[in-house]
Amino acid sequence: MATWAEFEAAAPELAAFGRALLYKTGDPIGYLATVRATDGGPRVHPVCPISTNGRLYVTIPRVSPKVRDLQANPLYMFHTFPDDRDPEFSFRGRAKLVTDTAERKAVNEACTFATGVRDSDEVFELDIERADTTTWENWAQADTRAVRRSWTPS
Repeated sequence: MATWAEFEAAAPELAAFGRALLYKTGDPIGYLATVRATDGGPRVHPVCPISTNGRLYVTIPRVSPKVRDLQANPLYMFHTFPDDRDPEFSFRGRAKLVTDTAERKAVNEACTFATGVRDSDEVFELDIERADTTTWENWAQADTRAVRRSWTPS
């Protein structure tokens, strides 16, 4: 597993590509997929990740099913929103519940959305075990071809 900073240091081009897609609308946004605690099926939710101190976090209201999912099974996948010409960036790993008060405060201070990190939110750090990108050669032509790149920590 790696932090966002470790991913950036090891694969700067992939990380820059991902960061550009993540922040393309200003505030970062994408889809977080979790494994449903009730039956093991997939669940997908839009979320706004928060980056601070070289790490990536999500905040989730305690009443959300996402919290139960991640507590029962910390595996997740994150995917950026689609864009023109369909470039893709995704990463996966394990989410770790943040209980340290100072770390929660740092996440709150880095938060760019209006509500901030509420006392009723859980904060999860997203460790990365794999990142993937897809771009397309000869876009919208008969010979369109996917170009995929992946990274995993050594």
